[in-house]
Amino acid sequence: MRRRALAATSKISSLAQAPSVSRVWSNFESRSPSLLINNEQVKKGLLNKLDPKQGPASYPTYEERLQYHSPLEIDETFAVSYKILEEEASRSFASAQRLQEIKNNLVKEGKDLGHLQTRIDEKLIQAEIKNPEVLYNVEFSDPDSIDMSQPVYRHLMKQKWEDHDLMLLMQRLEQLHVIPDTMPTLDPKAEVKIKFTHNTDPLFKGWVVPGSMVPAHSVSKPPTIKVQEFDRIEGDNNLYTVLIVNPDTPNLETNSFTTKLHYGLKNVPLNNVDNLIDVPKLMKMGPKVTFQEYTPLTPEKNTSYQRACLWVFRQPQKIADDAEALQLGQEHFDIRKFAQDHGLTAVGATVWRQKFDRSVPKVREEYGLGPGRVYYKTRSDEMVNF
Repeated sequence: MRRRALAATSKISSLAQAPSVSRVWSNFESRSPSLLINNEQVKKGLLNKLDPKQGPASYPTYEERLQYHSPLEIDETFAVSYKILEEEASRSFASAQRLQEIKNNLVKEGKDLGHLQTRIDEKLIQAEIKNPEVLYNVEFSDPDSIDMSQPVYRHLMKQKWEDHDLMLLMQRLEQLHVIPDTMPTLDPKAEVKIKFTHNTDPLFKGWVVPGSMVPAHSVSKPPTIKVQEFDRIEGDNNLYTVLIVNPDTPNLETNSFTTKLHYGLKNVPLNNVDNLIDVPKLMKMGPKVTFQEYTPLTPEKNTSYQRACLWVFRQPQKIADDAEALQLGQEHFDIRKFAQDHGLTAVGATVWRQKFDRSVPKVREEYGLGPGRVYYKTRSDEMVNF
């Protein structure tokens, strides 16, 4: 038994020292530098044998690094595995390059080759999906720093989104009855996140968790909206509509509730990398993109919480600039009819909640909304006579 173990160890060591057939993961002539680990110390500790006196650089403290001990023969086993996987990756990468050459030749003939680009992306994903540097970046890097122009990053980030954030989102949309109170259903294709960058308090300046209860002052300015598509989206011809509606606006005439439009954007160009909608971008694009200026929710006293429902739609074509074509009405806004009239396809959504709080009067004053109403509970005749 001991001889077999020694023989196996000797074989691993010899394979680890053998020259690699291909160094595709080290060649950046045709690959993006974003597939690298930026931190050289972390990269060295991941790909090479660790110095036991230093420990892994990915550990936050020196004490933790000293306490780390590598498993027996892990460095030699990793080296052999790395070479095998890199050779497999080189074959997939070579296939992608051949397909790209075919596509380039056919594009000159004016043919639509979207299906061929899909096959190229699949090969590029196969070439990178086991790359330790790529996997490290996806697991430990800031998600906002990931280069989403790379098919493998879109593929892996979509998996992470589906494993947690998407399930949380759909739970909140259904639990809070955003579906079907606003739109009948949602087949999510894009991750939609929002944050309000005017806040300085760390509690409110980050990405808003779907369904969170937030105070009026923290959402008093237009949000920054991130729309992350996981399908390949290129160029500036991919247009989107963004709507924020409040289906909990009191309607005294019907003794019920109505839906109010609080923010409306149209013809917003987005792609996999240029995926943020913020005030500077909107100012650069001009006023015709914003057909309804942002008005924050300001729940009135003694009312229940209200839902701010944000929907993102893909547009089949550019929406006209005139108000008549928009069929716009801020009060009693029919979001389903609006989407149907313009052929919009919902690709993502999110929601936050608000109740009356002490910052509401100041926000109402800032937007010229008046002092607001106070709702009182009244007893019925039966209760009075009792």
